[in-house]
Order: sequence, then C-alpha cells, then structure tokens
Amino acid sequence: MNDQIDFIEITHSNLEENTGLDIVAFQWASGGACGEPCGVVFVTRDGRVFHTNYGLPSYGLDDNDITLIFPPLALMEVYPFSVLCPEGWNSCYLGLGNYLVIHESIWKGFDDAAKAEQVRCSESGEGGLLYNYWTHAVLTVLTKKNISQTKQ
Repeated sequence: MNDQIDFIEITHSNLEENTGLDIVAFQWASGGACGEPCGVVFVTRDGRVFHTNYGLPSYGLDDNDITLIFPPLALMEVYPFSVLCPEGWNSCYLGLGNYLVIHESIWKGFDDAAKAEQVRCSESGEGGLLYNYWTHAVLTVLTKKNISQTKQ
C-alpha cells in the first residue's frame, strides 16, 4: 500500500486528552506478538489513526491505561486465536498474537473493503495479509460513510 497514514502517538503525557475517543476499530498485539509486541492502533469514527505501545517504557503506559482509551477492551476475553467481544463489536485474529476489533456499525463495509483490498494486494504482489492493510480498509469505509452522509 503506497498511501501513508499519519499516526497520532499516545504517550503518558497526552493520555488524558486522548480518552473518550469515538473508536470504531482497534488492533491490539499481545506482549509476545510478532510485528510490534504490545503495539496498539485505534481508528476513530472521524478517520483519525492513533498508535501507542503499552510495553515500551518510552510511552509510559500500561495495559490499564489502554482500557482508559478504549473501555470495551476491559470487557473482552482474549484467547490464543480469538477475542470474545462485548455486544456491538466483532473481531478477527490477525495472526501471531495480533487481534483486530471492529465496531458493528462499520463491520459489513469493512468486510467488503478488506476483501477488495486483499484482491488488490495479491494482484499487485504486495501480499494479502489483513494485518498489513486493515487500517486502509477501515478508512475506506469511513470515507464512504462520510461522503454518503454529506450527500443526504
């Protein structure tokens, strides 16, 4: 994917101003995950993308701080290959200790966008792992929703 995403970093110093976000998608990595262990990426309904890491001392956060940003996480049950989500949320296992949670309000659109993105990535030779393009699929859905709401 050639499009760059500008991430808003969340650390202990700006934690308070980044609570209460209207999050619609959330990727969480366990401490032993491949990729970025303890890495977290959030996408808000208005299309902002946030990143933090509850395992790196430079961020100054722990897993309790992550639940302040995203309270439904406290209600989730994480298993080796799946997440049991609270009502209103759906999950996908991204592999190797990485989990994706999507709000039901965008789930159908996300599923369609992710399938289209998988085909595009496979055909272009970029590879078809959802881990690599889920944020783009979510942002595609949010852009389409915003455009259709503007036209009404």
